[in-house]
Order: sequence, then structure tokens, then C-alpha cells
Amino acid sequence: MGKIIKLTESDLINLVNRVLQEQKGKETEITEACWKGYTQKGMKTMFGKKYPNCVKKESVGETDEASSPAQQAAIAINMKKKGIKPKNETLYEDEFGSVEETEYESDYLNEAEYQGRKVQLGKIMQGDVKKSKVYVKNDKGKVVKVNFGFGGKSAHGERMTIKKNNPARRKSFRARMKCDTPGPRWKPRYWACRTW
Repeated sequence: MGKIIKLTESDLINLVNRVLQEQKGKETEITEACWKGYTQKGMKTMFGKKYPNCVKKESVGETDEASSPAQQAAIAINMKKKGIKPKNETLYEDEFGSVEETEYESDYLNEAEYQGRKVQLGKIMQGDVKKSKVYVKNDKGKVVKVNFGFGGKSAHGERMTIKKNNPARRKSFRARMKCDTPGPRWKPRYWACRTW
């Protein structure tokens, strides 16, 4: 049997607190290595335990340095679009010379704003009211949505595929829709003829 030691109340409280702190430190702190590509930045507490706070190392894509001239040009163009001035005026250099400035026209970009959201112009996509839809600029320069094709809500649950691989059906449709003169891009007939 062990010795009996007389402790005062304050000595007992100090002993219990010290033992509890030692146990808490042993159980709750987990020391694990971070994954490949991550570094430890301090510790974080989850569910009463401490874990290493692993953060991703800065990747090559996040920096403004590129390995090839094409990447340098792409980074410089993106910086210019965002309104950030490049560090040096020369975008990139190679054996044929250097590129110092790129001028791009906003009219040639495929993006526009339609009812408060950005859309791609001239790209046929899945429709919501009809089978297909496309966003284009009309003759006044306003962005409009053109719905065309059989499908969507107008089909009432039916499904109808176009048979453009059948030469007779293709010829009949193109004659019926007058696809020789399809009309302007902001009309459904233009895009229906284009899909056929």
C-alpha cells in the first residue's frame, strides 16, 4: 500500500488542475502532417480538439509570372481587362520582337448584359420556353433573347426531334421556312434555319 499524504485544500485544487491540464493537452491536440501542397499555419479548434490549420500553398497560376510568352500575353491581357496596369509596358518578347500594347474592341466580345446578368451572344443553348434560345443584339443594339424550335413549355410534355439527317425532310423544312433568305439574326427563323 502507498503512503498517505496530508494535503491542504489549496494544494489539492492545484494538483487536480495540473492533472486536468495535462490530460486536456494530451487528448485534444492532434499533430498530423498537412497534405501535399499545403502548409500548416497555426492550429484550429473543432469539436473540442485542436487540429493543424492547413492552408494551400500559393500556386503558379495565382502569381503574375508565366513560363511561356503565350502565358505572359494572356496574363497581361487579363490585367488590362481588369484595369490593372502591368509592371512593365512590354507584354512579352520573343525572337520575332515584342508586344507592348493590345487594343481590343468591346463590340467584338461575345458577352453582354441581359436583364441584369451576363450572357453569351450568338451561342445556341437549351431553351426554357421553346426548345432552344440564343441571345443576340437587334438592329437597335439592344440585347434580346430569341426562342425557337419545338419543345419546352410550348410542347406540353411532348418531345419532337429534328430529322435533319433525312434529305427529304431537310429540303422540305428549308423550303417551308424560306431558308434561302433567313432574315435578321434577331428573328427565330434565322436560328431555326441555321440548326437545319
